Amino acid sequence: MKKSLFAHNITRRDFLNGTSAGMGAMLLGLGAPNALSSQTTPRPSLGQDWYGYGGVGDYRTSHGNTPEMVADAHRLRDRGFAQSLDQIESEEEYDYVVVGCGIAGLSAGLEFSKTRKDGQSCLMLDNHPIFGGEAKENEFDVNGTRLIAPQGANGFFIPESVDDPAAAMGDPRYYAELGLPREFQFRDWPGNRKPMKFCADNYGYLVKGLQENTSVGHFFNDGQSGSGSWAIDMWANQLKNTPLSQTKRENLLRWYHTGAVRDYASDAEAIADLDRMSYKEFLEKELGFGPEAAGYSDLFLASANGLGSDATSAYAAYKLPMSGFMDMPPPELKRTSFPGGNSGFARYFLKRLIPRGIEGADRFEDIITRRINFQALDRPDQPIRMRFNSTVLSVKHEGPSDSAEGVRLVYIRDGKLHAIRAKGVVMATGSWINRHVVRDLPTELSEACSTFQYAPFLVANVALNNWHFLYKLGISAAIWDRAEGDFGYTCNIRNPMQVGNYQPPLDPNKPTVLTFYTPFYYPGLDVATQGAMGRGEMMATSYSDYERQIYEQMMKLFGSSGFNPQRDVSGVILNRWGHAYSVPYPGFYGGKGGIAPRDIIRKGYGRIAFGHAELDGLQHYGPAADEGRRAMTQVLT
Repeated sequence: MKKSLFAHNITRRDFLNGTSAGMGAMLLGLGAPNALSSQTTPRPSLGQDWYGYGGVGDYRTSHGNTPEMVADAHRLRDRGFAQSLDQIESEEEYDYVVVGCGIAGLSAGLEFSKTRKDGQSCLMLDNHPIFGGEAKENEFDVNGTRLIAPQGANGFFIPESVDDPAAAMGDPRYYAELGLPREFQFRDWPGNRKPMKFCADNYGYLVKGLQENTSVGHFFNDGQSGSGSWAIDMWANQLKNTPLSQTKRENLLRWYHTGAVRDYASDAEAIADLDRMSYKEFLEKELGFGPEAAGYSDLFLASANGLGSDATSAYAAYKLPMSGFMDMPPPELKRTSFPGGNSGFARYFLKRLIPRGIEGADRFEDIITRRINFQALDRPDQPIRMRFNSTVLSVKHEGPSDSAEGVRLVYIRDGKLHAIRAKGVVMATGSWINRHVVRDLPTELSEACSTFQYAPFLVANVALNNWHFLYKLGISAAIWDRAEGDFGYTCNIRNPMQVGNYQPPLDPNKPTVLTFYTPFYYPGLDVATQGAMGRGEMMATSYSDYERQIYEQMMKLFGSSGFNPQRDVSGVILNRWGHAYSVPYPGFYGGKGGIAPRDIIRKGYGRIAFGHAELDGLQHYGPAADEGRRAMTQVLT
């Protein structure tokens, strides 16, 4: 059945009656049998058929949320662990503990390293097998060619230079402080081939004004199974090469070319005006656009925020910015991406915290491409230690929070409980888990945590032996008018960054990675239902089923140009993120005269502080690092 333009609609009845909802509800409460569990009824576990192939290299055992992490987190949420948590295998003491080794946690560790007193120590814990949070990478070996691709977070604009990083915030501060280069090398496209344009990340081709820097094909389903038509570079052609009606073309073109129509003296003024409505409401009620504008906006918004325009605050759209809040970007503006996406930033943080943690010298090519030295991360002779596969189950002050001299933390690793005593703890983890882990969380903070809404996300990296089928079409990125049974919405290959000895090709007859950034959004349903439904669908689908869906989608899109999965595909890695995004829904920022829950959480309490990318509402490495630094500063004070 044909769906509306660039939107996948579903009714609440479909959700409540669908089998995927039942499977999702089952899997959201899963847990593996364990001697520490208070549950006596065995529950299903997520086996290898769910997790699937992980590629090669240091990240092969940690692609997306691991089955063990999912099981432990859901057992914790469902009170599946013994409440006493007294079967302690070991107990240690540190001055400070950071829970979570994503960008925010790494930044908290950096702040500790810069301000610590002699003899002070800090332990960093993460429930995954490697650091980085959603800023991790996948690695393939395709017939001797090394290919690296992002698991999640990727893409950035090179920020302006700053003379004093300590006086700056966000991207400019950390770009300067970490000493990242400002020029990069990419492959030149040979002049003897037909003209093609490539995006350097997995988002730029979805951004108005930047899309014209990439050879983008839009596939329009014609209502018949497996058939449709391509429109190449449709915006440059003013949509004349599309099957859209004249009315739809006019509506979309007006949206695309609408510049900034609102100007605010301050962020507070913008929040008061815009955070009371969704971006969809802003487009349709404030600017008078038809539904096509919101439907097309969903492609970028759901990829950037987790859900579409009906669930995104107009203020979040203003900050991105989107049509109605921005003029066309200058033609020279381009996004870029490290080989593994924002894993590059995470690796730079690690090299600063534990220099021996990455092999090689303190230089760009080594930090980005050399192996992790896991043995160097948790040594007793260093002020900062990092420990993985460690799920924190309990954090609690030793006495009243306003007078306690320390915090006791319990975590599980390899099925055994361990305890830590510390002077202060930074929870660089999301509110969805903090409200279950922090046992003496004040009511005000617990209620604030409960207001956050989350959306899942799936990143599928497909290693190709060749991409001649894309070259034949003349595209490096694809967007499709999703029909019933389709997988995803978009995919692309990047112009790969060249780093030292890492020299991936840009040749249609040679290997590359085709990446599907796949959100789960269902316009018309409330935010919580959309998030729950997406997690249910993602968790209930096996690796082999997703692999089949991806091949079927690629055959639909590219079969006529010669794609053959048996010949052209070398491997598929799935990266599933159950709580990928904290959705910046209308009211998230406090609305008109309201108090934003994030500001309550930022206050922390006692010797526990909270810092995570979700608190910014638009998750990105710079603001995430700001949150981690702030939280560590609070516990150090």
